[in-house]
Amino acid sequence: MEETEVMIIEREPAEWGSFIVRGIFALIIGIAVLLWTGITLEILMILFGALAIVYGIMTIIFALKQRVGETGTTVALLFGILTLILGIAAIAWPWVMAAALVTLIAAMMIVVGFSDIALAIFTVEGTANRLLLGLSGALSVIVGGVFIFFPVFGGIVLVALYLGVLMIAFGIISIAAGIAMRGAQSA
Repeated sequence: MEETEVMIIEREPAEWGSFIVRGIFALIIGIAVLLWTGITLEILMILFGALAIVYGIMTIIFALKQRVGETGTTVALLFGILTLILGIAAIAWPWVMAAALVTLIAAMMIVVGFSDIALAIFTVEGTANRLLLGLSGALSVIVGGVFIFFPVFGGIVLVALYLGVLMIAFGIISIAAGIAMRGAQSA
């Protein structure tokens, strides 16, 4: 049997402060996202568009450098062109692209929700688990349906919940970690 050596690393005295500063910035960003969710969604779609343009150009260059007739060259070229067009569209019409993206996510939520409901109905084992699975499936179908009918609202909700709330939670946890580190250091 091998022995494992554990090294204890001493922390720098000022390191707790970096956690608090990071937490404060995360809180500010999270609150800003919640207050200006529409602007945040638009900026995210523009950044997505820029990334798609770069990726499309790189894929086109890759395809053009390959020998003619090599496997996948045509597919890579077409994929690069489509990605480039998608990126340009995301920058030109960020709200349309956000609505399209949310509609795809909503469709996926509906399919997964109905799958969960079917599993809950036709599964024999675990009555409590079946009920929870059915409820989560129903919630997924309902939220997916709302997002399909109101995709811009869905995009705003997704950005606010995932980005805003996540950043606020991250900020609170970072500040708490910094305070705990400071308390452990002074003890």
